[in-house]
Amino acid sequence: MISRTIGTVQSNQLHRPRSRHLLAAPAQPSASAPPWLAVDWGGRDGHSGCVSGTEVAAGATYQSAERVLALLTSFDDLRVELGVTEMAASLGVHKSTASRLAGVLERAGLLTRSGRRFRLGLEVIRLGTLALRSLDFVASMQPAMDKLSQQTGETVNLAVPDGPHVLNVAEVSSTYILNSSGGWIGRRTAPHAVANGKVLLAYNAIPVPRELERYTAQTITTHQALRAELDSVRRNGYATAVAELEDELVAVASPVFDSAGACIAALSVSGPAFRMQPGSLDELGRLCADVATAGPA
Repeated sequence: MISRTIGTVQSNQLHRPRSRHLLAAPAQPSASAPPWLAVDWGGRDGHSGCVSGTEVAAGATYQSAERVLALLTSFDDLRVELGVTEMAASLGVHKSTASRLAGVLERAGLLTRSGRRFRLGLEVIRLGTLALRSLDFVASMQPAMDKLSQQTGETVNLAVPDGPHVLNVAEVSSTYILNSSGGWIGRRTAPHAVANGKVLLAYNAIPVPRELERYTAQTITTHQALRAELDSVRRNGYATAVAELEDELVAVASPVFDSAGACIAALSVSGPAFRMQPGSLDELGRLCADVATAGPA
């Protein structure tokens, strides 16, 4: 008898159905319930600390978008290929997260595999080409660039501010076999080490870097020397860079102003040191300035 009772109790405990109200939508507290028992079920008048599911989803979406953009912009001249471990370190995320992001970008054509590493895909080139075509300013400067190329025979570049950097957006190749042409479009350079960067610095188009990295023995690495250099740029109307980014690479550049008088770009001529001798830089600088002053067509 005792054993049957115990068995019945155990059976009831094992098979007793859960209360229906646990599965139903929670009821609002009664008027007699104490204030501390009130719970926000998602209404607009809930506690300010409560976050709705929609807000959480939106925040996650924004975070993912930011990570994708950060991943794409982490590629540069020195890091043309990245592994998943490097991506994770750059983004501050787990490797599995970085791997998923890379996979999404690969399927979109924005990244492509190179063994176990990734590099920018052809879709980036297509988008970049469209962006350049949409820049009316670049197209309007083409006649001036062609004229400067004909007059000098050297490589001509057009650079614009890109945050704290200099971004090369257009190029006319040199007529010489030995030249500095190729690979400049889309390339960012340190402003203190290049002629077009000095121009943008001198006319406040970009901020002065806190740290002045050395690239060659001739690179300016102190702010005092850079200030003196920028004063010279404003006084002469053009800038020079002699073996400051790379040995044997010489360039001159001048500002391009908009209708309001603000510097919006820099036009430069560059070539090897044996052709662009120190004695010719003043003439090249003034020639560059004259063409740039004519401005967009």
